[in-house]
Amino acid sequence: METIRSLQNAAVRRIVSLRRSRKRRAAGVVLVDGPRESLRAIEAGLKLAAFYEIESKASDSANQSEMPEQAVARRHAMDAGVHRWVTADVFRKIAYTASTDRCVAEFVAPDDSLEQLANHSSFNDGLILVLDRVEKPGNLGAVFRSADAAGVSAVLLSDCPSDRFNPNAIRGSLGAVFTVPSVSGSESDVSSFLQTHGYRVAAMRVEGSRPLFEFDLRGKVAVVLGSEADGLAGRWAGDSVEPVALPMAGHVDSLNVSVSAAVVAYEAVRQRSIG
Repeated sequence: METIRSLQNAAVRRIVSLRRSRKRRAAGVVLVDGPRESLRAIEAGLKLAAFYEIESKASDSANQSEMPEQAVARRHAMDAGVHRWVTADVFRKIAYTASTDRCVAEFVAPDDSLEQLANHSSFNDGLILVLDRVEKPGNLGAVFRSADAAGVSAVLLSDCPSDRFNPNAIRGSLGAVFTVPSVSGSESDVSSFLQTHGYRVAAMRVEGSRPLFEFDLRGKVAVVLGSEADGLAGRWAGDSVEPVALPMAGHVDSLNVSVSAAVVAYEAVRQRSIG
C-alpha cells in the first residue's frame, strides 16, 4: 500500500482543514485521535471513512509498545479499505497531538436528533444528565467518562458552545462520548423531549431549596447542570422543574460541573441499588 508522503496531498489538506470546529461540523465528520478512542467509535457503530498511521512505527509487528486497540482498529480499517500509511512529517501535520497520538481516524458523524435518541438501543428509563451551556470541552469529556462508568442512560447538551466531538472532549472522556447515547439541542427542544417522554426534571442550583440526596433519582429522571461561569441563572425554571443542591460545608459555594455530575450519577446508582 502506498504511503502518503506529501504535505500537499489532498487528503492531508482536507484533514488539516477539518481541525477547525466549524468546518468539521459543516462537513458532518468526527476526527478521532488515538487507538483507544478510535476503537470506541468503531464499536459504537460510527462509519469509518479514513484511518492514518505512521508507516515506520505502525508497520513494525514486533513493536511491543503498540496498544492492542490499535491492531484491532487497523484491521477494521484495512477490511473497510480506508487504511492509509503516512510519513512522520505528514502525521505531525494531521494529528491533534502528534507526540502522543498513534493514529488519526475520520468518521461520519452520527445522527444528532432527539427523536433518534429515543430509539437508541441503549436508551432506557435510567438517569439523564443535561449539560446546559457548558463551555469547556474537557469538562464535557469528564462528564461523559463518569456517565459511562455509572451507567447513565444519556447525556443531553443544551445550547452548549462546544460539542462532544471536540478533540479535548473525546480525549477527556477516554472515548466515552461514543459509548453514552447523546445529542445536542436547544433548551426548549431538550425540555420538550423530556416532557414528551415522561421525565421528571431537577435543576442543580446553588440556591436550590432541596438537598440532592433527598430527591428521588429512581425511574425516569433528568438532572440539569449549568455552565462553569453562570450556573443555570434564570434557565430551566418553572413549576415542572425542581431545584436541588449539593450540600456545601466549606467556604466555596459550588463544585466543578464534571464533579457535580459524577456525584449526581453515583447518587442515582446508590438509590437504585437499594430499590
